[in-house]
Amino acid sequence: MRFTKSNDHKQADRNLEVNNTIACDCSFNNNMTCHITELSLVNLTLVGKVPPKLAKLRHLRSIGVEGNQFSGTIPDELGNLTKLVKLDLASNQFTGSLPITLARLVNLEQLWISDNKFSGTIPAYIGKWSRLRKLSLHASGLKGPFPDAVACLENLIDLRISDTTGINSFPVLSSKVIETLILRNVGLSGPIPSYIWKLPNRTRLYLTGNMLSGNVESAFLINNKPNIDLSYNNFSWSSSCQEKSNINTYRSSILKNNLTGLLPCAGPVNCKTYQRSYKLWWRRYKDYKLFQ
Repeated sequence: MRFTKSNDHKQADRNLEVNNTIACDCSFNNNMTCHITELSLVNLTLVGKVPPKLAKLRHLRSIGVEGNQFSGTIPDELGNLTKLVKLDLASNQFTGSLPITLARLVNLEQLWISDNKFSGTIPAYIGKWSRLRKLSLHASGLKGPFPDAVACLENLIDLRISDTTGINSFPVLSSKVIETLILRNVGLSGPIPSYIWKLPNRTRLYLTGNMLSGNVESAFLINNKPNIDLSYNNFSWSSSCQEKSNINTYRSSILKNNLTGLLPCAGPVNCKTYQRSYKLWWRRYKDYKLFQ
């Protein structure tokens, strides 16, 4: 099994601090046998396809090949790596649909496939991964609808989807431990469900660039400390809304006199995080790691 490095070394040179690792567990057969358990090849500008022979490393628990130039489809054989806990394929040029064989990855806890060229819809078999905690589909190429089976996952703490179509209504998420919820530019319409404001562990809520509407009561916002981005939607706002610096409501109202600026809920915006990534956020979507 061999990976090829492209001639463009600039990307790799900018990421020298990334911990690229091939880790082994040598406890097998009375400490006489070693098996590879982790493969991390990040930001190395590697090209080519993921080889089916990768599935022969049957003890792999973590694969990370994000930030390369891999292309082609994901091999069916990857579904044989049933011990996988983490699979990170983000920021490559993968195409095709996710193979049905991945349904076997029932131990998976993290899936990152953002910034690719996949096709097809978000597979319902993700709902079989009952241990899944983090799911990132930023600009992956996959389209909605958002499967009910995936919405039923109870251990999700981090859900990120952006720049797609077909997710027209807000998913009814079963998880009560959600910390990060990003549904950005996915075509959502209608009101934000009240249960979203009651999630006890929520720290980030980004719903920008949709067609969400309805009245957002100031009580929800004033009593919520986490960072909230509701910009570029069609909300109505309470006239009693007070200033809240961690809420971005830019161009979020249907009112004409509020289409060019901040609404009262936003207050003074102190862009400590976004000032260096704002243009990337809207023009390119290789910033999925910025939101970790």
